[in-house]
Amino acid sequence: MAIVFAQENDLRVEDYAEVLRNCAMRHKRPVDNLDRLEEMLRGANFIVTAREDGEILGFARCLTDHAWVCFCSDFAVKESAQRRGVGRGILETCWRLLGPRIGFTLLSERDTVGFYEAAGMTRWEAGFYRTREDKS
Repeated sequence: MAIVFAQENDLRVEDYAEVLRNCAMRHKRPVDNLDRLEEMLRGANFIVTAREDGEILGFARCLTDHAWVCFCSDFAVKESAQRRGVGRGILETCWRLLGPRIGFTLLSERDTVGFYEAAGMTRWEAGFYRTREDKS
């Protein structure tokens, strides 16, 4: 069956957690704290998913002002679905839905930089972050 890419701002926390538990970010997100994950989902205003036969394969969880920029705070694809065009399809769906006026930015793990560059994104080396103290 075909992979379906769509905006899904009402993504269920169970689907969100399933992808996180089955990707490289599983150690960097509170995957067993559904209340915290629910807060994270509700704070987003632009979510794009990939599904196959209804099964969640991946997502981009973002914040946007719909006027200038979109920040992707989580981008994840299940390890079992990688190398099938899922990640690129999610990115391209985000960009198509946002349109050409909206910039798209994210932070990448070092080992995924090549994926984003191959997808046509430009590396930006002037980014900063402050580590959170509460990781639960």
